[in-house]
Amino acid sequence: RRFSSLVRPSSGSIPPEASAVHHITTEMVASSPALGEICPRMQLLVSSADIIAAHNLPFDLSMLEGGLPGLMQDFGQDRQLDSLRLARHVWPDLPSYALQALRYRFGLDRGLDTSGGAHRALFDACLVMRLVEFVISSVLPEGCTSLSDICTLAASPIEVLTFEFGKYKGKLLDDVVARDPDYVRWLVTQPWAREEHPDLYHTLVRKTGRSEASGPARKAEPDEGRG
Repeated sequence: RRFSSLVRPSSGSIPPEASAVHHITTEMVASSPALGEICPRMQLLVSSADIIAAHNLPFDLSMLEGGLPGLMQDFGQDRQLDSLRLARHVWPDLPSYALQALRYRFGLDRGLDTSGGAHRALFDACLVMRLVEFVISSVLPEGCTSLSDICTLAASPIEVLTFEFGKYKGKLLDDVVARDPDYVRWLVTQPWAREEHPDLYHTLVRKTGRSEASGPARKAEPDEGRG
């Protein structure tokens, strides 16, 4: 089943900055249904789905939860597939993991109706489907034999090379581990680091040989934390 619809925003207008990305204007959605009006159609699709998949899935889930609370509540971690993370696992050295970059790199749009173009929900959803199918048919690691296995692979930790935040944002992890081991040891004791930056946390734990966040935490300097 396929379903696609423009939606009239509750604010009544679309900011020009958003229109510049997806080329959908306020005038185009003036007669479209409100989000709540398409909820029954969405529920019909969800009720028959094995998994939910999207590129950068947490973002899509947060948007759906904000507009249609509870719609995806039955999709636990073993039924969530983030195709962005999946791509990073199976192709660790690509220069870009943007969906459109993967589209052109692997020819994912062959035979698809491209009239809607990128950033339209149905077209992007079809690209995600093609991407997952391509991974399954060509580069899926041994041992992944079910959709649940693929979801688990995508959700598993990814080795990262650079810091994502704070005073070392953009710096190579290996350089920071060598230059400031006290900061790294402090960071892996922080619960927020594990919760908010799990891939970075996993990589630092491996590099420092720690199995759990443990030990006394020293006081953070003003620029050390999440800023």
